Amino acid sequence: MHVLIAGAGVGGLCLAQGLRAAGVRVSVFERDPDLGERDQGYRIHIDGHGGEALRRCLPEHLYRRYLATSSVPGAGRISTLGTDLTVLSTFDVGTGGEHSAVNRRTLRQILFTGLEQDVHFGHRVTAADQDEHGVRVRFDDGREVRGDVLVGADGVHSAVRAAVAPGSAPIDTGLRCIYGRTPLAALPDLAARFFDGFTAVAGGPATLALAAFRARTPVFPPELTPVDDYLMWAVVGAAPQEREPAALHRFAQDVVRGWHPELVRIVEHADVPATFRTPIRTSPPVPEWPAGRITVLGDAIHVMPPSGGVGANTALRDAALLAAGLAGGDPLTAIAAYETEMREYATAVVRRSNQLAGVKTGENR
Repeated sequence: MHVLIAGAGVGGLCLAQGLRAAGVRVSVFERDPDLGERDQGYRIHIDGHGGEALRRCLPEHLYRRYLATSSVPGAGRISTLGTDLTVLSTFDVGTGGEHSAVNRRTLRQILFTGLEQDVHFGHRVTAADQDEHGVRVRFDDGREVRGDVLVGADGVHSAVRAAVAPGSAPIDTGLRCIYGRTPLAALPDLAARFFDGFTAVAGGPATLALAAFRARTPVFPPELTPVDDYLMWAVVGAAPQEREPAALHRFAQDVVRGWHPELVRIVEHADVPATFRTPIRTSPPVPEWPAGRITVLGDAIHVMPPSGGVGANTALRDAALLAAGLAGGDPLTAIAAYETEMREYATAVVRRSNQLAGVKTGENR
């Protein structure tokens, strides 16, 4: 069996690793010219589902590398503070055992290890179809490739989704997220509360989210890009249309102006060129469609607001579930079983993330 995967994000690469481990031939097609072409975020919280998916799909040495380069666990606490740092609410969610958080680029580099000959960059999928013999994928330069199964892991603008669920395009919530990071070296004597887990600051014109990344290992392997410890921050609300990092950074500074000096300091000392903006989208409930040789995972079918911190974890969960099914028998049966289970948990996760973000859709209004 030859499985084609559109997209070399976290979900697509995790699926490829799981299939390779089971002896299944894979080819991954990524539109970007390399792994580091675009900023897609920084710190990713890894929960039990995400951690278990990585354990199941990665070879042992890469799984250990993931653990070694993940963040020092905090207290596993989610706190909501006022703009003067008054504690509004807090609750413990646990540390998740050996899992905590990872740097997104580091995780992708680990997932890419060993797949160098299977990932084809500069291949933008534009269309796909299937018949009783297999699938056909077309690229924007006119090339085509055939295989037995196609998995769309190609994100919110998925071309593969159109082949199975054309009415499930993501919904633009109207909210925007400005991501930034501030080196911890620029924040001496940062209050311990910011290392406990995830912090949200509410009460201003936008919400400020904060979470620290402190690598467990001080020296990364030479094949991984070194990462200095940092505090990730995100301003969520109505944001300007500008995309230039300096303009976005100035906007974030305006948001926190007059807030507690600690918060002002965090944004002020940011790594300005690393600031970027992204729309916040959500998906309608995952619909039913006739199971076939084409399926989808991750943001391609269930994008959600970042408020729940489970988007990447759900993509990893998809990947592990689908890899196990495809490795174990008939692909049509495996895909049907995967879609049935994914549809149930993904719809619930999106609904919960919408509620946490205060996003109203026709499904949860």
